[in-house]
Amino acid sequence: MYVTVFLFCLIQGFTEFLPISSQAHLIIFNNFFSLEQANLSIRELNIIAHFGSLLAIIIYYYKQCIKLIFSFRHFFQSYLDQNTVLLKNLIYSSIPIFIIGYLVADFITEDIFRSINLIGWVTLTFGILLYFVDRSCLRIKNLGNISANTALIIGIVQCFAIIPGFSRSGAILTIMRLLGYTRNSAVNYSNLLSIPAISGAMGYLLIQDTTIFTVENTINTTSLVVLIVSFIFSLIFIHFLVVWVRKSSLSIFMWYRIIFGTIILIYSYIDLINISW
Repeated sequence: MYVTVFLFCLIQGFTEFLPISSQAHLIIFNNFFSLEQANLSIRELNIIAHFGSLLAIIIYYYKQCIKLIFSFRHFFQSYLDQNTVLLKNLIYSSIPIFIIGYLVADFITEDIFRSINLIGWVTLTFGILLYFVDRSCLRIKNLGNISANTALIIGIVQCFAIIPGFSRSGAILTIMRLLGYTRNSAVNYSNLLSIPAISGAMGYLLIQDTTIFTVENTINTTSLVVLIVSFIFSLIFIHFLVVWVRKSSLSIFMWYRIIFGTIILIYSYIDLINISW
């Protein structure tokens, strides 16, 4: 049981902040491994694991988070504090995913987005797109150059992450590199934007089932393992991404996505052939 839970947390921490789609990886994982013996439902595991990732990103950026909190006092006079401008931009970028995410969750069935074939093609296609955008675009803008309109555009593009295989961070990195932002700025903005994104997703799941966090569900060994392991792996791979882009391009993620997407497609088409026989 704990081996399966450990793998689940490893995948969550490994994929949440890298541009390789955590949603796609967890869907594939759930196709091969059963978590029914973990004494927690898939929804409960997702919430606790994402909470671990949320804690990791807040702690990793704790200095910036503190600055953003204190910048609230200048919310209506943002010219007094550059952090207030960043705070407003993060809010603008978060609005589209809150609206579209809610509409999609209510009106589109999960079956549409759980197609292994779809995940494979999306993973492959947008991995290549990220590579060419990263290699071809200018690298001159930083976080101070983000306007309200640009923040809103980034937020709209982030909504593509609803499609498994696209990747929330991958979507943000692609559009920001296309608009001429440096890799460091794109990664930092993507990471900060994950705080409201993950919080919103967790909030929605909790509203859907308010009985999830009962004493029996939360105060147990499995929940603590999920929380701690997800936190540790998330922290490791956040740092990996931040350090990596200081020295290298995003091509490593393209190659990973090509290999991962190809494997998924081979599996899905073999499965279809077996069914037809």
